[in-house]
Amino acid sequence: FYISSEALVQALCSLSADRGISVRVLTSSDMETTANRPVLARLEEHGVAVYVVTPPGSGRLHHKCAVVDGQVVLTGAANWSEAAEQSNHEDVLALYSAELAGEYLAHFDDIQVNGNRFEGPPPSKVAHRPNSRIPLPPRNLPGMAATADWARVYFTPARQAILDDLLPLLKNAHTVDAGMYLITDRELMDTLAQIASNATVRLVVDSIAVSGRGLGDLQTLWDAGVQVVSFHKDRASMHLKAVVIDNRHVWTGSANWTTTALDGNYEDVLWLDSPALARLYSQKLDDTIAESQSFETKALDLTAPDDSRADSEFCVELPATGPRTNFTDLGRVPFPAFEGTGKVVYLPDEEMQPALRRLIQTARQSIFIGMYVFSEQKSAAPFTEEVIRDLEAAARRGVYIYMVLYTPPSTADRLDEHHSNWAEQLRRAGIDVRLALPTVPLHMKTIVVDLSKVIVGSHNWSEGALSGKRVYESSALIILDGQEPKLADFILSRPTISDMRSRDLWRQEITTLRHLVQSGGTARETLLEQLENAE
Repeated sequence: FYISSEALVQALCSLSADRGISVRVLTSSDMETTANRPVLARLEEHGVAVYVVTPPGSGRLHHKCAVVDGQVVLTGAANWSEAAEQSNHEDVLALYSAELAGEYLAHFDDIQVNGNRFEGPPPSKVAHRPNSRIPLPPRNLPGMAATADWARVYFTPARQAILDDLLPLLKNAHTVDAGMYLITDRELMDTLAQIASNATVRLVVDSIAVSGRGLGDLQTLWDAGVQVVSFHKDRASMHLKAVVIDNRHVWTGSANWTTTALDGNYEDVLWLDSPALARLYSQKLDDTIAESQSFETKALDLTAPDDSRADSEFCVELPATGPRTNFTDLGRVPFPAFEGTGKVVYLPDEEMQPALRRLIQTARQSIFIGMYVFSEQKSAAPFTEEVIRDLEAAARRGVYIYMVLYTPPSTADRLDEHHSNWAEQLRRAGIDVRLALPTVPLHMKTIVVDLSKVIVGSHNWSEGALSGKRVYESSALIILDGQEPKLADFILSRPTISDMRSRDLWRQEITTLRHLVQSGGTARETLLEQLENAE
């Protein structure tokens, strides 16, 4: 499906050009983008036969497998990329079976019919060495060995054949451990939900699975008793597509549990009967689950918010907030254009933060802020810390500060946590921080001081932008001839979370709104009815 690993690309080139070994690569049309074509051209230049394969319909070639010398199959969830090698949770199986290798080669021949030879540069005139076999692998290869009593491979499209064998195992299972990057196939999800009352079912998914309609699907599994966790880590994924049933049966390969994967793409799914292999996969899933978050933090909570859950450390002088009563009017709020007179000063990157600090330090009445990114740093952030100290000092001298921060549509975005952390810290310091609705993206970078001075542009409140050293941005300082209340009206009119009495309460409301916006039809109507009854 995808190949970008320098080590593996170089190995394929060397096998073909230096050793005269026949190398064939079947890949997806995703590799024909401008960014990826040089990899294919490089392979062709070194004598590798590259075919771009597209299944009939809207599917994709999604394999991550290879056959070596007609004897060994390499397969699993891992693309041939550095992310797979270094960051993600993946699996790669080396299967020493001539019979299984023969099935893969026959499948490759079949799907090559739906491919075209990549049109790259002609092979270089490289003096090939005499043809030689790859030596047997050393016995100290990294990884863990296990034997399988029995194995079966399915090449998709083959959803029904897979379900005919997989569903009976699931329905009679006592334990099921699954690591699934994506799970949307309705019949498989319904089966997991049905068996969870009598079996122990654990499911770890990637953070991408809790966004979009996947949130409601996982809620259904959670409500049925499935122990759902999600993996969240910057620049890393939980990319497994593996299931262990009753500590014996291992299902793995390239296919997610989606209808597209099982009935549209070119994928491979392996079923192996091996208690030893099952133990290895279970340990891997244990380790992955330990790094993941329980779905409890994203689960729908319909209990009525009350004052007992308010944060007693929040400044008592902040305007009162309370539970949301309107769950239907969650769209954009238009605001009419207006004009003003004054002067405009361009702010180069290195002058933006000093100008911002001067405005905050000299504020007499009010500061209104709408900000897309207010990020936290893992290391020292002196430029951000200076702005925070200025804001807190302004609040102490009686300046009213209202700040609305972007709320991502999913917890997968690290700003979800960062902005909640800032809201908690700054509300305790007397700053009226609000979180925008997750249903309408807030992309502002606007600061209004005393209704007459405005900084507007592209500078987020990140250390890179505020320092003026890491990114190129553009902002302007507008100084009006007089005060303009519409500036405050505009920022105050941006839809926000209603209940800001505590992190617990605003997280509950945000989660509810995410479930609501990502549901549809009868599910949405049912949820709205539940929310009305909970009031």
